Amino acid sequence: MIPPRQIAAEPRQEQPHVHSPGILSMMREVLHMLGDIDAEYEIRLDRAEHSAADPELKAHIKRKIRTAHRERREPYVELLASLRQRQQGLSPKT
Repeated sequence: MIPPRQIAAEPRQEQPHVHSPGILSMMREVLHMLGDIDAEYEIRLDRAEHSAADPELKAHIKRKIRTAHRERREPYVELLASLRQRQQGLSPKT
């Protein structure tokens, strides 16, 4: 897994294109990472739901899973927003 800061550290092109392949490939990578994070979250949540733990413990575990999921996703969501802003900055003005 590539940390979000490493993806963002790629050098900018000197002469940007309307649809910069560098930005688009970074956006695809970030979206892929978010998909992986979300899939893992769903699996962990499903396992917790179907565990033999008592309902109170199960609820506690699910809260921890949700919190960890939000914290893990946040830097990628922020990076994606930043990449979208950069992409819009490269688009021609109409």
